[in-house]
Amino acid sequence: MNISILRKTIYLLEQQRQKAITYLLHPKDMVSGSIYSTYKKCGNKRCRCAKGELHGPFNYISKKIDGKTILTFVRKADENKITKMSENYREYIKVIARLNKLDKKIYDNVKKIKEAKTKDYERPGKV
Repeated sequence: MNISILRKTIYLLEQQRQKAITYLLHPKDMVSGSIYSTYKKCGNKRCRCAKGELHGPFNYISKKIDGKTILTFVRKADENKITKMSENYREYIKVIARLNKLDKKIYDNVKKIKEAKTKDYERPGKV
């Protein structure tokens, strides 16, 4: 096992890790959840939606709370802002996952260095 290659790999991983940390320490505005669009019936028997021409699309923020999906209506005036904030949230979560993977790779390589440099001591002349 070439320790020099392991060190170089750790150095490159650490650079990627630092970029992730910098991003995570300076987050953009976020809203938790995902944008969810749907069409609906209004309930009026004479309306076009009763014949299948549904109203919408209506946008909601969808998120899980205690195992239940909660939908929060997003006003038309807020759609662009909330959509962007939801995308920011999704990106933030991805970077957290990326950081976790980088940490594991760094740990695995450090462990390989430890294994390569660790020897068992055996007393000379022991039978």
